[in-house]
Amino acid sequence: MITLFIEMNKPDFAAAIAFAKVAEVGSFRVAATALSSPASTVSVQVRRLEERLGTTLLERTTRRVSLTEEGRVYFEQIRNALDVMEEAERSVSGRASKAGGKIRLGAPVDFGQAAVGKVLAQFVVEHPNVQVETELTNERLDPVRDGFDLVIQTDPPNSASLVAKKLGVPTRQRTVASPAYLEREGTPRHPRELSKHTCIVMGTRQSPATWRFSRAGSGDTIVHRQATANAWALVRDLAVAGCGVARLPEYLALPEIGQGSLVAVLEAFPAPPEQMFAVYAKSRHVPMSVQAFVKALKEFLDVWPGCLLRPSSTKRHAP
Repeated sequence: MITLFIEMNKPDFAAAIAFAKVAEVGSFRVAATALSSPASTVSVQVRRLEERLGTTLLERTTRRVSLTEEGRVYFEQIRNALDVMEEAERSVSGRASKAGGKIRLGAPVDFGQAAVGKVLAQFVVEHPNVQVETELTNERLDPVRDGFDLVIQTDPPNSASLVAKKLGVPTRQRTVASPAYLEREGTPRHPRELSKHTCIVMGTRQSPATWRFSRAGSGDTIVHRQATANAWALVRDLAVAGCGVARLPEYLALPEIGQGSLVAVLEAFPAPPEQMFAVYAKSRHVPMSVQAFVKALKEFLDVWPGCLLRPSSTKRHAP
């Protein structure tokens, strides 16, 4: 009886691996392809695991497979164990010092287009055994819930199950408008004057139209929205077209300021900078491929002008 009890409760590694792959990619079919196994076999393995655990791990719809709360907790735990197994295999086969495997990466659209592509170009050359799948989206992602190995985002997540590493220095934001708009409507000298201007706001109609300034005494400013967009590039284009005052990340604002299509305003009232983070699941053994990509991204952003807080160009001279 004791032997039977042990065998019945022995971990089912094949089923756990199948479940982890489905959770990672969000699809039985894609998981089956990655595992070189029939989709029906993967489905049976996951169902067997759920029956064994006495709970539902995956919510299945015609469009997507997603983790239940129990599935998310289980995935976090077994992912650590699977990472240990992968590291052990690399060690035995003499590949421990080399990055390999696949990284599923999520990043904001405009930041991804401006910076991540530059890092990937060099990374894939230096790490030919790593396959990177990149998804650009402005939705707030959770690496565990959404099946990403690594997510780039502003603001650290409030979760003990996730690790957040700072990338580079904070990104400065610039308040800008086109020369034509400023000639037509005048140049604001203080944030409170923005109430007389039309502003182009990044976000949605439901989100608060508030801009924060870091200079003491300036406080938060409620702005009147002429237009709202969910992509920084569109905010930039509307500002260049003379639709109003906008606030842009420096990596998008600087090229336009340099060309004269936008003019920086309210420079004495800077916006609070935003810090970028690399976020991934907490684990005792972070895959070498993830470590290598985070290192490459950090090294790039440490010197990338788009993330550098530039000093004021105005020099003070002694009288």
